[in-house]
Amino acid sequence: MEERKLREQLSGIEPLLLRVSWLEQRRFAQEIAVLNLTPPQFFVLRCIVAHGPHCTMSTLAGDTLQHCATVTGVVDRLEKMGLVTRQRDAQDRRQVLVEVTPAAADLLSRIRGDREKRLRETLLRLPDEDVSELLRLLRVYLEVLHLQYEGTGDPPPAGAGRD
Repeated sequence: MEERKLREQLSGIEPLLLRVSWLEQRRFAQEIAVLNLTPPQFFVLRCIVAHGPHCTMSTLAGDTLQHCATVTGVVDRLEKMGLVTRQRDAQDRRQVLVEVTPAAADLLSRIRGDREKRLRETLLRLPDEDVSELLRLLRVYLEVLHLQYEGTGDPPPAGAGRD
């Protein structure tokens, strides 16, 4: 691609990506705050669900791109809220396994329903072909991001491609 054209495209794409990301993150944080949940708590819960009953603290730290101490603090708060339980792995007592409670499963289901409703309301304002194109382009963009992360040895973004 021609360098000049690429610079022009970057000057248009970069602020749009930041703006969309900021608005979506802000709206999501406000929606879950009503449920007394923070974005890090949500992503830890979602990660636990994705890994099932054998989810370790080190898995949570790796998947959420956070330090073990940070994840421990998040899990401590989730446990006090009655949303997770912890226990030692019977095969390896050094490992701590984390599991969601039925209350957390219900909360995540409610959040997912609320997110789907909001997204549906937004997408209904667009023509069908634009929605299809947006979905296609987001998948392509995410695939390229994954390839970039694989090439650097950095972990892929937490929760990318899931949900």
